[in-house]
Amino acid sequence: MIEVNVDKYVYPNGEVGLKNLRLELYGNEIVIGSTGSGKSTLLKLLNGLIPNFYGGELKGFVKIFGEKPNPRDVAYVKQIPEESITCLRVKEELTFPLIQRGMKRSAALKEAEKVAEELRIGHLLERYTFELSTGELQLVEIASAILSNSKLIVLDEPFAHLSERNAKRIIEILKDERVVVAEHRIEFSDYFERTIDLGFVKREFPELKGEIGKVIHDGSLKIREGEIVAVIGENGAGKTMLLKKLAKEMRGLDVGIVLQNPAYHLTGRRVREEVGKYLSEFELEGIAERHPQSLSVGQMRKVAIAKTFKHEVLLLDEPTAGLDVNFREKLLYLLRKHKKTAVIATHDLKLAKCCDRVVEL
Repeated sequence: MIEVNVDKYVYPNGEVGLKNLRLELYGNEIVIGSTGSGKSTLLKLLNGLIPNFYGGELKGFVKIFGEKPNPRDVAYVKQIPEESITCLRVKEELTFPLIQRGMKRSAALKEAEKVAEELRIGHLLERYTFELSTGELQLVEIASAILSNSKLIVLDEPFAHLSERNAKRIIEILKDERVVVAEHRIEFSDYFERTIDLGFVKREFPELKGEIGKVIHDGSLKIREGEIVAVIGENGAGKTMLLKKLAKEMRGLDVGIVLQNPAYHLTGRRVREEVGKYLSEFELEGIAERHPQSLSVGQMRKVAIAKTFKHEVLLLDEPTAGLDVNFREKLLYLLRKHKKTAVIATHDLKLAKCCDRVVEL
């Protein structure tokens, strides 16, 4: 059993991460909640990153099957897989946790090949990790966590960058492991034995109809003024590459792009400086004076998207990853309210269905 008995955890910057949380977990739970409700903080507590790495003040305790949390017993799959990669080649990334535990390289490679085939990423084994899409990297890091033979695997938004088909495949494979999953794609909740809600309230936003005008670009993708186009496809299909290509083709237009890692787009010292007049509409007043790089991944994504609203044409790569389902509707509402033209690469099929047009790669 996993015991969580936290009166309060405060980050070094003074932000309260969790308070008054009492849980008993058994290893087949999904944790849901609004953006900023403490899901990522909980996972970091479970593997000892908090407070051992992040510092701060923890009042309370966590026990993992009777032991103190530590990275050897609890594997942690992060929201941004690029931050976890340690090796150049995929096969090296997968054998690394086994070799760390004393397994010979040849035996480790056989075990890695077995798990890779089960996850249907065997074709990636000889690839360089820096060549992969974010979704492919996410699959590699999940495979690496499984191969670590840890007592528990905690996964932070593991399905955010995966197609629905890959997400369901991963869920089926993870049934053989003890896992705690923090996830905003609550449509997957039914696949887990228990749902832990850290605070989620469904909100409604006005439905606005888009005003689609003339063709403003006719290259890799035909785009009309005021149109919101969703681009969908399996992991590695080329959605991100299409956005980058469009950004180059549309240099004569007022174009802004937000890629999957929002931290790359944040250069200011305060959220207020980054966002400008859109601070209130994106509900960022509470973090207006924070440094953008000190935020959670979901908060950084909201800031990056709000920042790009100063442009007329928006190219958004997985804009709802790491954000609760309320943001899906809020984003579409704001795009139409401000008469933006947008191309959205996404695995969020519910978001895609609400767009004006869906293009499948």
